[in-house]
Amino acid sequence: MRRLPIAVHIVTGALLLNMWVSGLNVPDRIPLLLFTASPILMVWLVWAVLRDRTMVMRDLPEGAAWGYQDRVDLPRKE
Repeated sequence: MRRLPIAVHIVTGALLLNMWVSGLNVPDRIPLLLFTASPILMVWLVWAVLRDRTMVMRDLPEGAAWGYQDRVDLPRKE
């Protein structure tokens, strides 16, 4: 299994910390700080995942541009 970008671990840890802190009796500024940092962390996470080049990208085979619509074994909704 390939390694995930470090941003995935940090943002997941921040999310878990935010959930844990919300259940504790802590000063209001701590959850507020975590809440205000979350958009920055999410942008960093998206940026890190999009820039990650460890996954080998390949083109779809011919006729697979519509995903599973070309499979005859799946029922179609029309």
